[in-house]
Amino acid sequence: MRSTAWATPSAHVFEGMRAVLLQGTFPWEKFWAAAALNLVYLALGAAVFAWAVRDARIHGKLLHMGE
Repeated sequence: MRSTAWATPSAHVFEGMRAVLLQGTFPWEKFWAAAALNLVYLALGAAVFAWAVRDARIHGKLLHMGE
């Protein structure tokens, strides 16, 4: 369960907020980990979207709009 939590950017953000409140320091490693995970998930989402659009075009599932 812990590994699943650390695979989300929000876990790094909340741990970073905890460090700021309790220790008064900003943990840059948590910030960069959350930013990297955001980029990974954005790239994965874009790839899945591109695949879905390409597949829909191949199978003729897109509506033709405008003439």
